[in-house]
Amino acid sequence: MASLPAWLGEPERYEPVDDRSSFIEHNLAHLGGMLEQVGAPLPVTHSPVDRALCAVSPSLRIIGVPAAIVCVNATRNMLFAYVMLAVVLVMLAMRPARMIVAIVKPVLAVCALSFVLSAPSVFIGQYSAPVRLVVKAFVAVSLVIALARTVPWNRLIAGLKGVGCPDSVIYVCDVTVQFIDILGRSMVSLLDALRLRSVGRDSHKLMSAGRVMGALFLRANTQAKQMAEAMVCRGFDGHYHVRRDPLVTVPNAIYALVIAAMIAFAVYCG
Repeated sequence: MASLPAWLGEPERYEPVDDRSSFIEHNLAHLGGMLEQVGAPLPVTHSPVDRALCAVSPSLRIIGVPAAIVCVNATRNMLFAYVMLAVVLVMLAMRPARMIVAIVKPVLAVCALSFVLSAPSVFIGQYSAPVRLVVKAFVAVSLVIALARTVPWNRLIAGLKGVGCPDSVIYVCDVTVQFIDILGRSMVSLLDALRLRSVGRDSHKLMSAGRVMGALFLRANTQAKQMAEAMVCRGFDGHYHVRRDPLVTVPNAIYALVIAAMIAFAVYCG
């Protein structure tokens, strides 16, 4: 009679070794989640500031926000920057908690980077440089993110057309934002699939992350060709036709007066 080997009689209890997600996987997941939110405006019904600003023409807001950023960065007197900081903080306080978090998180990240980059200037006697740079970065980034998160992308497209932006530039911006959203969701799906197929300790996750990026690039290339062909089949000739909103309205007039007063105050401060 044949006897079974001892190893065949042992119970099979496979307990995979716990593995920690690699640094690049964490960053790819975080990046994918951020890209997934691009182009998705937050609701503005609970914010009196954003309800008032939504009545303003997007074309005028596209002019006003860069004007405010230029004034903040061009003035040497920090009085103007501090006044704009107070205005931004008051507007931020009047927004709901979800919108505050969506604006403050990237703003604080940019401010932290600005502080790190300007901190060495303290050793050469420029003691106020880090504060100046952080305050200006906070104001500028807050205004840009608030505009992007409260105005739908189709209204921003209409605003770009209203300020005379070329159709080719509008087309690139439009397609880029749409594909950032699509590729962000695709990246999250690919990373979820990678986690589900990774059992136990895997020392080749860096290579897997590179393959994820390669698959994402191929998917983007394929979707770009399909989108271009679909737009041609639907009669897109490269020109954007948007409805012209009336510019002579009470909200637009008030907003234009505020921007003019801001510019005059910046010139006065120097």
